[in-house]
Amino acid sequence: MARLFLAGGSGFIGSAFVRHAIAAGHTVQVLCRSERSAAAVHALGAQPVMGNLLEAGTWQAHAAQAEIVLHFAQPQTFGGRVSKARALRYESERQIMDRNLLSALMHSAVQRIVYVSGTSYYGQQDLPPKDETAKPNPRGWGPYIVKAMQQLETFCAAGLPIITVFPASVYGAGSWYAEILTSLKAGRVQLTAARRDPTLATVHVEDCARAILHLMEHGATGERYIICDDRPPKYSEILAQSAQAMNVPLKTRAVPLWLGRLIVGPVIADLYDAHLSNARLRSTGFRFQFPTIEQGIPDVVRTWLTTHAH
Repeated sequence: MARLFLAGGSGFIGSAFVRHAIAAGHTVQVLCRSERSAAAVHALGAQPVMGNLLEAGTWQAHAAQAEIVLHFAQPQTFGGRVSKARALRYESERQIMDRNLLSALMHSAVQRIVYVSGTSYYGQQDLPPKDETAKPNPRGWGPYIVKAMQQLETFCAAGLPIITVFPASVYGAGSWYAEILTSLKAGRVQLTAARRDPTLATVHVEDCARAILHLMEHGATGERYIICDDRPPKYSEILAQSAQAMNVPLKTRAVPLWLGRLIVGPVIADLYDAHLSNARLRSTGFRFQFPTIEQGIPDVVRTWLTTHAH
């Protein structure tokens, strides 16, 4: 069993990973910015380390002493309208966070580093489904990840043993998908794009956490791995499956692109099709518990309804 250090371990994906890592017998330290996050991490059975990725600190010594480091952290990407200014701030802060963590590992004995990115970096990908060798066509948040990915390559070239993983749109009883469930339960109209029904690469949060744990042990350093379901659904399918699982009527309203940009901002309104393949991940021996939204969404809805019963 290994000593792990996590940045972003109290977040949506990171906390799910912590549960699986501790269940597998690993010793886990998690970087925390607040006492609230530290309490949540402690409740999961991990050891909180106080610090901020945006600033150098004693937390860097803890990271350098770990056998395996996992980097889930990034500036917040969901909630509220996303302006160009907010996206540029995200771009800048992500590079600072990455640099503070990875530079601390340059002369350490760390055996593996798992860097979590996002499939918006690959962006628009048409059929047939594309793998990790596809030419990136960044869309949405993708253009604001490019500089971080370029910086990451310099750390790889410097000899850090990095495995890069690209989770698709991760759904579960939290984050962006919980907002959809909350809205459906309240009977609100769901906004969709007029004349556009994008294809989303998706993955259940538990499968995502399990896949990252699997790749931590079985992935090859220097490689990239896309973590996504067997079949990417249309956005309309996600809404329909969710409403069906919740046993509520689905009410939708199509809005033109210009109005969508005003409501959610130009970054979120940048719709694209993500036809991606999980073949490389599967070739390592990983098996999905929820390979499509038909299996995954009912599971998430049951969990969410239990949590929000009152």
